[in-house]
Amino acid sequence: MINLLEDILDQLVENAIELKNNSETEMDNGKLLGYYECISIILNRAEAFNISDKLCSRFKNLNVEKLL
Repeated sequence: MINLLEDILDQLVENAIELKNNSETEMDNGKLLGYYECISIILNRAEAFNISDKLCSRFKNLNVEKLL
């Protein structure tokens, strides 16, 4: 399960970074906000279920606001 969460987070963060670097429209900005929300929810739920300490260190210290 942890591997699945890490894989999903990897893909979401990668997509968000790529979109941030190539954002051209308001719709792109809306998508970026969606990525931010998804990543934040997953990280918050991982913490609520006491599994955030099992995630690799790059997610424990991820500053999601920097993605915006």
